[in-house]
Amino acid sequence: MNSQQRQAMFAPIHMALRQLVIPQLLHHSALEPLDRDMVLLQSQRLAKACLSREPRVVENCVLNMFEQGIGLETLFLQTIPNAARLFHDWWAQDEIDFVAVTQASYRLQELVYYLSPEFVLSGPKSAVPANHVALLVNTPQSQHSLGLLILSQYFKRYGWQVLGSSTWREADMLTAVQSSAVDVVGISVSDERRMGYVKQLIATLRQASSNAALLVMVGGPLLLKHPHLAQWLGADFSSMHADQAQLMAMQQVEQTRKKQGKTSELAVG
Repeated sequence: MNSQQRQAMFAPIHMALRQLVIPQLLHHSALEPLDRDMVLLQSQRLAKACLSREPRVVENCVLNMFEQGIGLETLFLQTIPNAARLFHDWWAQDEIDFVAVTQASYRLQELVYYLSPEFVLSGPKSAVPANHVALLVNTPQSQHSLGLLILSQYFKRYGWQVLGSSTWREADMLTAVQSSAVDVVGISVSDERRMGYVKQLIATLRQASSNAALLVMVGGPLLLKHPHLAQWLGADFSSMHADQAQLMAMQQVEQTRKKQGKTSELAVG
């Protein structure tokens, strides 16, 4: 699918998100749901909406969630990731083909992009100082970008300066750690065949970093199978969830700076 075809396919969604969803969010007082089953049900509905060819189904589904009290944080941390996993479950069960997975995943990614400004702005008014810098990347050649996108928005929500993207290669990462005061490198690992490469990449980034106390975090699908992934790869810590990853990264950076006599003042809000 070329860029013109994508624009034609998702133009109605873009229009609706700008005209309907964002204004709704600005006036909506979200309540985080207490019922986990409700979140799972809404994840299924969102997944099916993304598979639909109807242009207005996704935005109507999201508006319905807000009306039922699902907040942005639940949407980003639970509903959207659950929907993405459903695509792959249905593909493994031969219920949908790879093209459908690709197109539906793209719709989810578009949804995250268009809701991200409000998600970031709705975070704590004062949290991590702006001098916290995170480099968040995928393993080179990885096709999993949605999780990294959500992770980067969560770090931004708490005041981090975020570098990186799902398309960065090793040379880009090396340039970043050499030229910027990166506190934490977060790497999403999804392919067992690349674990040897990731281990070497981490060692190379540490050696190249202008920050002698660089911290490395790993996450991604492989953590479910390998809970000791950080230890195997030579990273400092690991996390499966964006909110936990941000908190752990903040704590680790503060502990490191305290040891160096560079403690920054954290405000709680």
